[in-house]
Amino acid sequence: MHHRPPSPSGNIEPLTTIIHHTPNNPSIYQNELTTANFGLEQRNEETKYTPGIWSSGGSTAVSVSGNQTPDDNTVRSTISRHFRADIDTTHTDIVLIICGFVGGLVDGLSFNAWGSFSSMQTGNTVFLALGPSGQPAYPSYLWAKSLIALTVFLTSNIIFIHMHRFLTPRRRSTMIISFGIQTVALLATAILIQLEVITPKPEDPRAPIEWMQILPISLLSFQAGGQICASRVLALDEIPTVVVTTLLCDLLVDPKLTAKFNPKRNRRLAAFLALFLGAMTAGGLSKTTSMASSIWLAMSLKLAITLGWIVWRREGRKKNDLDV
Repeated sequence: MHHRPPSPSGNIEPLTTIIHHTPNNPSIYQNELTTANFGLEQRNEETKYTPGIWSSGGSTAVSVSGNQTPDDNTVRSTISRHFRADIDTTHTDIVLIICGFVGGLVDGLSFNAWGSFSSMQTGNTVFLALGPSGQPAYPSYLWAKSLIALTVFLTSNIIFIHMHRFLTPRRRSTMIISFGIQTVALLATAILIQLEVITPKPEDPRAPIEWMQILPISLLSFQAGGQICASRVLALDEIPTVVVTTLLCDLLVDPKLTAKFNPKRNRRLAAFLALFLGAMTAGGLSKTTSMASSIWLAMSLKLAITLGWIVWRREGRKKNDLDV
């Protein structure tokens, strides 16, 4: 039976269906209503997960539980994540100690052959300061070579540090690019000497300056700037790789110098010995083999470091990191 009671405002209310039930005969209207509600809920669920225009693979679901989608397991995405990951800084002090050895090799050859430093800019600064007074008398224009080496070194620092900031400082790909550039600079120097574009004999101090020497000196100074920037990026200031004065001072003034456990002391001592042995090696190689041998050795070490970054362990993932 249908009732249409008048509302207080005089309007007719919608029809209300009164259904009489019997214990043995469920209402047909109830069955139809249940079916309709189920269909409506099903359509709502389908509408809720309808793929949008920015969905990937027809799905807009976002993983916040750390589960990866099939697209994340492709070779390309895996390689991309590998090279975009930050490296783990554990044991990177060993890399910088090797760089200190390379610094000794480079400066040992550079000073012995061309009378100028490539890594240690303290000596070049002194030579530059003596220039206005015409000292030393031989070789002539030593101050000019020192000025160029110092200028290239400072320029290299600016370029490398801005490159690290722009590409993300400790990202694997950034470290590979940085040490790859240093390796190429050493390779170019070795080739110039090997092909005798640069005289393979030590310079005669009383002979006129050979301006072609500026080229290898500049290349070696440029790669040295990359080394010291790497020590700052890796937060290992106690291993500057190209300077000894402050290293020894910090070593001796350390209040925990004699402590049983002192990693910084150990790194400074190892860095000093590495640089010293590098310079000794350069001297020994220059007497027994060609001048280029020191540079080839330095290049090989830098190349090994560059390749090492490819397989270096990535920085540990935090527990609350989620793949989105």
